[in-house]
Amino acid sequence: MAEASNQMNRMRIYQLIYALAAKDGRQDALFGHSSPQAQEAFAKGLCGTAFPELWFELPLLGDPWFDLHMLVSRNDVHDGVSFAGLGGTYADALDWFASSTGTRMLALSFDTGRGVVDVPAIQLLMRGRSIDVARGFLSAAGRPDAAGPYGAFVHAMPRAWYACYVGLFPARTTPANTKGADSQGTDWTRVECIVGDELQQAYAQDVDLLQRHLAQVGLPDFDDTLIPRVQELARFPFPLEFQFNVGPNGLAQPAFSASLRLFITDWLDPTTRDAVDQLWQRAQAWGLADDRWRQLANTIVATRVTLADQATLLYCCPAFLKLRWRLGEAPDAKAYLVAGTQ
Repeated sequence: MAEASNQMNRMRIYQLIYALAAKDGRQDALFGHSSPQAQEAFAKGLCGTAFPELWFELPLLGDPWFDLHMLVSRNDVHDGVSFAGLGGTYADALDWFASSTGTRMLALSFDTGRGVVDVPAIQLLMRGRSIDVARGFLSAAGRPDAAGPYGAFVHAMPRAWYACYVGLFPARTTPANTKGADSQGTDWTRVECIVGDELQQAYAQDVDLLQRHLAQVGLPDFDDTLIPRVQELARFPFPLEFQFNVGPNGLAQPAFSASLRLFITDWLDPTTRDAVDQLWQRAQAWGLADDRWRQLANTIVATRVTLADQATLLYCCPAFLKLRWRLGEAPDAKAYLVAGTQ
């Protein structure tokens, strides 16, 4: 009974956060019609007793929709815990995570924009640079074959880069070399790398260095927008991160993302807000966003509510801008909102 009550309370908190972020016309402008699927995904992805950290992934152009990401910390899981509605999916990965070291969070990512709620992606967020940690996760998540290519990629990348997460996306089954393909087949592994301040400043000044480092990990040539736009992102006062899909040969496949992590705690600082607005405006000038970005500041939530006689702070705010390049696709841009409780 207590477990059912806790699950109901977490669902109510989720509904409140979403309602506050999506009110005043923002559901139609930003979130589209993905809410029913996201609520179903939320119920399936719960584990343990804590409220997860949430990420809402929103396109900045075209029909509005959103994908849902749920993150849980190592302190909130234990051996034998499972995801509420996924029938034992990723049980071994959860058990491994519960006793792991050098890790930060475990994430499930649901393609709710496409209505996929039964086959989430799974990602590990890491604290350190140990290749063995990522290899342990990949094995526990059912992909021991990906450990070798991951290690080869990390050894090949610039030493200053920090591989902060590794993820598996089993629902991405679109055939290779076709419009809409995320990468070549399903045997790839996603790796996200924090560039670091020193290299980010270098990339902002030296386009050849940026190009060499992307080629160093095997990224093939794209259209002529990728390098100059990534260089311009590097000039913003926000940390730069790269995402790659790593193939069985340990090289980056033809899918790439560059993102900027916004200073969440500094939203009330006018300088920060000006820089963020300039960032959205740049995405619009590139043709990757319409004016819906103007609604993003209104998704900021910081309000205290009382549920089950307990006061809880609900929060939500924009946290990332990501530009993507995919084989056979025009570049696009997405915003990410981070939300949760404190």
